[in-house]
Amino acid sequence: MAVTTGGRATGAPTGPVTSGTSNVNVSQREDLANFISMITRDETPFMASIGKSKATQIYHEWQTDALTAPADSRIAEGVDFIAPTAGGSAVSGEHGTGFNDAGPNRTRLGNYTQINGKTIAVSGTKRAVDQAGVADEYAYQLKKRGTEMRRDMEKNMVHDYQVASGSGIRAAGGYQSWINGATVENNNHTAASTTGAGTDAGTLAAVADRVALSLSDIDSVMQSIYEEGGKATKIMLSPKLRRDFSDLMVSDSGVRRNIDMDGKLRQSVDIYMSDFGDLMVVPNYIMGLANGSGDDNTANTCALIYDPQWFSVATLRPLAEVDVGQKGDSMVGQMVEEWTLQCNNPNGCGAIYGLA
Repeated sequence: MAVTTGGRATGAPTGPVTSGTSNVNVSQREDLANFISMITRDETPFMASIGKSKATQIYHEWQTDALTAPADSRIAEGVDFIAPTAGGSAVSGEHGTGFNDAGPNRTRLGNYTQINGKTIAVSGTKRAVDQAGVADEYAYQLKKRGTEMRRDMEKNMVHDYQVASGSGIRAAGGYQSWINGATVENNNHTAASTTGAGTDAGTLAAVADRVALSLSDIDSVMQSIYEEGGKATKIMLSPKLRRDFSDLMVSDSGVRRNIDMDGKLRQSVDIYMSDFGDLMVVPNYIMGLANGSGDDNTANTCALIYDPQWFSVATLRPLAEVDVGQKGDSMVGQMVEEWTLQCNNPNGCGAIYGLA
């Protein structure tokens, strides 16, 4: 029987048990959500826009052809056939002017396959313990490394200014290697394709020499592509240059922002109707990254103008897991893919370099 002292039982608790009571915290469970949040972007806009093809050798090749330039092909009535001569010029014969129908020669282009790979190693203990948000650490790492490899491929294609190389560690020539031909104009940093062959190094303006993106640069490249027989349908930009492009609609053209009846202000421009076709504006976050420490002259410096039908990823070995197996107390595996970038006809694409 409890004895009361001053109206309170001597055996009664002095206060409530709280989370601050040290002798009961040992039994408190942690509150860890059963999922893992990852916000890193995993899109590959350029790869998603182009086609797929099959490579069967480490040097993957294809052919291009072209028509002769429009010219005077009149002949005299009853003229005799005269054998074509070298050089493609008209020849004269006894009964009038003959003709040369040899036309341009076909061109063979090619690109080296590149092997991308990542290794995964997970200890037996890590696979056995109960983890929040992860059923199997090895399977989780496989998926994560595979996504990283896709992003690496996108970077090699559009942001590394990578040229084709068959020596040492093979490298597939990226987008810029196909359009860095003789038509690079250093005065406004624009470039359109005529002689790109996968081995042309990128033209990068120094940071101090960069200029702002302008509609005249875009129109210049579009005209060059049109005159070569192509018709570009996309312009790919870094996130910063994507914003700059929308601003051009006000600064260059004087077009006012559209405010609809609900009071919504339309800030972005999705399609640019140029004199030589409509361009869909596509942002690519990888083009806004620096390849080294700080600004190494590649981030936010290039705009790609192209028709997706002229590009494809040619795969020699599709992305797959190579099961290395058990190594001591760890499970080891490797993700491997062998591929190259196929540019069916370099004249169907262009770029703008040296952007501020």
